[in-house]
Amino acid sequence: MRVIFIIIFYFFSFFSCFWEELNTANQEINEVEIKCTENKYDIIWDFNTKVNSNLIYSIKNNLTWVEKSDKEVSFLVTKDWQKITEKNSEKFNINFSEIGTFLVKAKITEKDSQCVYELEKKVNVYSKIVSYISDKSDLNLSFDENFKKNNIFFDKTILENKNTSSIQEQFLSQITDKFHIFQDSDLIIIDSNSYLEILQWFEKLSKIYNINFPNKKVFIVTNSSFILSKKLLSNFINSLDINIYTFTPSNLLNFLNYISLWKSSTDIIKDKYYWINQISFDDTSSKLFFLTNFTNKLISSWFPISILGLIFSLWVAVTIINFIRQFIWISIFNLYYPIFFALSIYLFSFQITLILFLSSMFSMYFMKIIYKRVHFLLNTKLSLYFILYLILSITFIWILNLFNLIDFNDLKSNLVIFPFIIIPMIAYKLFTDERKVFSWWFLFYLLEFLFVSLLAYYTIKSSFIQNIFLAYTELLILVFFINFLIWKFTGLQILEYIRFIPLIKRHFQEEE
Repeated sequence: MRVIFIIIFYFFSFFSCFWEELNTANQEINEVEIKCTENKYDIIWDFNTKVNSNLIYSIKNNLTWVEKSDKEVSFLVTKDWQKITEKNSEKFNINFSEIGTFLVKAKITEKDSQCVYELEKKVNVYSKIVSYISDKSDLNLSFDENFKKNNIFFDKTILENKNTSSIQEQFLSQITDKFHIFQDSDLIIIDSNSYLEILQWFEKLSKIYNINFPNKKVFIVTNSSFILSKKLLSNFINSLDINIYTFTPSNLLNFLNYISLWKSSTDIIKDKYYWINQISFDDTSSKLFFLTNFTNKLISSWFPISILGLIFSLWVAVTIINFIRQFIWISIFNLYYPIFFALSIYLFSFQITLILFLSSMFSMYFMKIIYKRVHFLLNTKLSLYFILYLILSITFIWILNLFNLIDFNDLKSNLVIFPFIIIPMIAYKLFTDERKVFSWWFLFYLLEFLFVSLLAYYTIKSSFIQNIFLAYTELLILVFFINFLIWKFTGLQILEYIRFIPLIKRHFQEEE
């Protein structure tokens, strides 16, 4: 009996050890298989290109930027199941001399782990490239099939037009990775109100990457007059060595339809579409237009066009509010608070600005209730008000962001401190005036402020006002003269002087 028990004990001990070693081996095998089946590598860079373009393909490690493993890489290019070329290298340079669809295959063998990765990417080679840049994401273009039938690659770059500063940042991030596509494009179509900023970034990046655009055709979709467009765009013709044409947005779909059938861009310009205007370079500068020449030099020196346009439109907005205050007589308490409120909406968004404004109003209302029962010094009142305002505003933004009602990316800017500081100051001024909160007079006063602020916002936002002052900066002299006439301590005195001229003459006659 003891012998049988010992045999059974050794049998179970051996079986348990064997089972444990088997599980360990299977686990190691599974780990190796999992390690080898991960999407560790990828082929980069371009998979839509123009015929006779030189491309360089390489292997990217998706898990880490630091390569520690010793590996062998081989590339194979095929077309219609036939081998075109192959090479054993981690970088592969190829010139596609034919139109069609190619397969770029890569085989990566890691020597330390014995893992083998096989990758495959489809490359489309076209006869021509048309680049379309726009900030209109809702535009539905149904010409893709026509472009493909005629071996044309229609490349779209869509910018989210939230504010002027983000246009340049987005375009810079998108254009850097595919700058060669714009260089190889036969046509570049810019359908955006920020076409000046886009051309300025083209000029800047062409100098950074030392890339030229010899006689490339660029079409600008704009409602601006031909004289204004010529004034704004002529400088870029010489600096970028390109040909610039303009047409109105109403002709965009007809233009794209003709381009998708592709006969010749020369035919489009000369024979077919007479409404396309060519911009000619004018290097003559008049001494009478000193401010305009100075503005052109700033633009050619890469000064941000959006900042110049914003400064000019702010000057016009100040003039309009000045006129309203002096001649229509509304009770706006300060000239600059509506401007600051409009500027906050312009730089960020209406939702963010409204949240901050409501947070500051609620904070001030709650603090007024507390002030009736507990008395504080002025500095203590302001400190408590700002603390409560920050708590409410951050809480509201966080909650709305959880429900995707606002885009939190609007706050990712170096200027975000501006609305957070200026808006509670505006609300504090509203509540400290001698008006009963939420009374009819207070609501009228609030609506009056919002009306003037929105008027200033649409003035600042107007691309026409910005462009007209960029082209003819001497108009600032006229705006300055109007401000001088209607200013509170100058304009009214001048008007009163004209009004009382008869009494002044009579006074002098009596003295004589």
